[in-house]
Amino acid sequence: MNTDVVFPLDPAPGPTPGLALVAVPHAGGTAHAFRNWLRPARTRGFRMYGVRTATPGTPAPDRTVRARARHLAESLAALGEPYVLVGHSLGGLIAAEAVLHLERHRPEAVPALLVVCATVPPHLRRPPPVAGGTEEEAVAFLRTAGGTPEEVLADPGMRELAVAMLLNDLASLRGYAWEGRRVTTPTAVYAGLTDRVAPPEPLARWTEAAESVTTRVFDSGHFFPHDRTAELLDTVRLDLAGSTGSPAPDRPHPAHRP
Repeated sequence: MNTDVVFPLDPAPGPTPGLALVAVPHAGGTAHAFRNWLRPARTRGFRMYGVRTATPGTPAPDRTVRARARHLAESLAALGEPYVLVGHSLGGLIAAEAVLHLERHRPEAVPALLVVCATVPPHLRRPPPVAGGTEEEAVAFLRTAGGTPEEVLADPGMRELAVAMLLNDLASLRGYAWEGRRVTTPTAVYAGLTDRVAPPEPLARWTEAAESVTTRVFDSGHFFPHDRTAELLDTVRLDLAGSTGSPAPDRPHPAHRP
């Protein structure tokens, strides 16, 4: 497997059973955000993989949405096994572009299911969330989105790091425009009922960007993938079974829900 981008999150040594679930984090986030998914994912028959994000030291041409999607697609193709691809917010856009790349260049390596969470459809024009690139704007956005503890924003050093990571990821969006090709891979679109960044209404328009779409709404905000992890993973199992016409991955026995 190409470990430049995709890597196993589960620290257990040796091979572990289950269907691979690859998770792409939100803007400003890292694979560490999905560490709390490990146990509930394992009890539902999934093996968690993280995705390395671009850093401020990454060359500018490699920080665009499409460049990051291409690198992700190459790593997914090297995975060599069936998998589910989940992306949160900006991660959902990168995941969708990665699937488009695979459909064009490596159709045998597309995921069994693409799941985009709190991700505005790629063809909808949107104002940049932090247009001026200032710390004040970034902090206001982080507060609106939720998910960042107030103690992080109150500490100057931690706040500076959180803002730098967010702005670095948002820079990926500069010059991005949807090319108009629809995703043909089965796609599940998940929204948060009270999400102020990516509200449910525009997310319904993913049907214009993907051919086979299932839409679900969770009773939470922008960070519902981490507030409602168990419910989300159960829904992924349900949508996976519906998209493939085959049973969802077996739960280990005895199963224990957190």
